[in-house]
Formats: sequence, C-alpha cells, structure tokens
Amino acid sequence: MNFEPMETPRNRREFERNFFIAAEQLHNNKVHFSSKVKRSIDGLRKVRMLPNNRIDFLSVDEAARLHVNMMANFRSDF
Repeated sequence: MNFEPMETPRNRREFERNFFIAAEQLHNNKVHFSSKVKRSIDGLRKVRMLPNNRIDFLSVDEAARLHVNMMANFRSDF
C-alpha cells in the first residue's frame, strides 16, 4: 500500500482556513463522531477565538489540530 503524507498548513492563514472548514462542516452536520473519539470533540470545543476573530493558537491541542488538517485534506481544493 502506498500512503501519501498529509498536507500540512504552511502558514497561519492556511491553518485558520482548516479550522473554518471544519467548523463549517460541523455546523452543516457533515461530520459525525463515534463515541470513541471524545478527545477530538473536547479538543475542538476548547478552541477559542481572539477578539479580532482569529484562532487563539494557545487553545489548540494536538487532537484538534490533527482533526482540522485531516478534514481539509479530504477536500479536493487544498
């Protein structure tokens, strides 16, 4: 099996874009979580916004980061 590495964001703009993609998919009920992935859900809930509507990167844990990057990689226009 050949696996390609996951595309990772190269800058803040791309990283925030990934978060907004994931938020949009959650809002539109296009993502459903198994009860076994509670850590990912908790990580996404803890992400905070700054007063200027930017992502507070100090609130992003590994589970949230991996989830949003994975969701962005499923889209064809990454």
